[in-house]
Amino acid sequence: MNINHYKQEIIKGFNMSNAPLNGLNLEDLSAYTKVITDDATQAVSEYGIVAEWKGGVHSEIRTLNQKVGGTEIVKDFTFDVGEPEELLGNNAYPTPQDYLLGGMAGCMMVGFVAGASARGIRLESVKLTIKGALDLRGFLNVAEEAPVGFEEIQFQFEVQGDGTQADYDEVIAGVQQFSPNYRTISDAVKVSAIVA
Repeated sequence: MNINHYKQEIIKGFNMSNAPLNGLNLEDLSAYTKVITDDATQAVSEYGIVAEWKGGVHSEIRTLNQKVGGTEIVKDFTFDVGEPEELLGNNAYPTPQDYLLGGMAGCMMVGFVAGASARGIRLESVKLTIKGALDLRGFLNVAEEAPVGFEEIQFQFEVQGDGTQADYDEVIAGVQQFSPNYRTISDAVKVSAIVA
C-alpha cells in the first residue's frame, strides 16, 4: 500500500480542506499517517552523512540518500562546518553547534507548523530562537569539573496567527513530545562507534 491509495482518507483529528493550510497539504499528511498506521515498516526513515576533513577545523558534510519505508530518496547536499578564529578557524562557516541547534530548530518548526495546521490554526509568522552555552574548558580538557556538552538548551517561540495562547501552548507541548530532533537531544540516545 502507498500514500496514493489513501489520498481520500481522513484521519480523525485533522481539519481538512482542499487548500493547503500554512503551506501543508493535510490530505497528504492524513494519507501518510494512514499508511504508516497500517504498515509500520513504511514508517522507518533512515538518515546518514559523510564528513570529510578539509584541513584545520574545516569539514565538508555530504548527505547520504534517505530511505523512507524502503523507498530511497536521492539526496545530494553538501555543507561546510568550521569554527571562529578564537577556536582556530576563520569564521567562514557555521560551527557544529550552529548545525546542532539549527537541526533541532528545523525539526521543531516542522512539528509546530504541522501541529498548528492539524488544529486548523492559520499562521502568519513563527520564529524560534534556541540558545545554549558550552564551557570550552571541558572540550579542551583543561578542567576536570567542566562539562563537555551543553548543560541546558533554551528555546522560545514567537507566533502570530489566529490561535490562542492556550492553542500554541498545546502545540508546543506536542512538539516537545513528538519532535525527533528535540527528543534526540533532550533524551539519552545510544551512540555506537566503529573504527574502520
